[in-house]
Amino acid sequence: MNFKRLICTVLAVMTVACAFSSCGGDNDSKAESGNTSVAEQADANTETADVAATADKLKSDISFDDELIELEGEKIQKIMGVSEDKYTSCKIYISSSGATPEEIACFEAADETAAADIKSALESRIEAQKNTFTDYNPEQAPKLDSPVLKVNGNCVYLCISGDNAKAEEIIG
Repeated sequence: MNFKRLICTVLAVMTVACAFSSCGGDNDSKAESGNTSVAEQADANTETADVAATADKLKSDISFDDELIELEGEKIQKIMGVSEDKYTSCKIYISSSGATPEEIACFEAADETAAADIKSALESRIEAQKNTFTDYNPEQAPKLDSPVLKVNGNCVYLCISGDNAKAEEIIG
């Protein structure tokens, strides 16, 4: 790897690390918007709970090389490329250091068209990560060769890890 490429990679990693470590931010929670009460949200759709539960189960049951942190608010669109109008709920975990491509992204899409759009955005995210990790951290790049990306109804699931079999089992 030449020196210029190394400097560019280091700067890119530092930029990502700064974005993840910034304080405060928007918790654009749909519960805070006043449109529905917490009780109504809990009763509205069992898939909503399944999306969060699936993300949590993936995080707890799979061994990851890096600590995963939850991604919220505007950072979802900025990093994952999925606008808020495409989903009704989601839970996303990403690598805390940026040193691995490990991620979990579970969305309940607004409808089938939105689910297809979310899948497309996640495919673009995977390709961008492949381009980054091929040069930056080639030992981690194989995790991006066959990530688990599934659409079940209006739900879209992505897991990039070293244990695709376990991820497939959890997602179903």
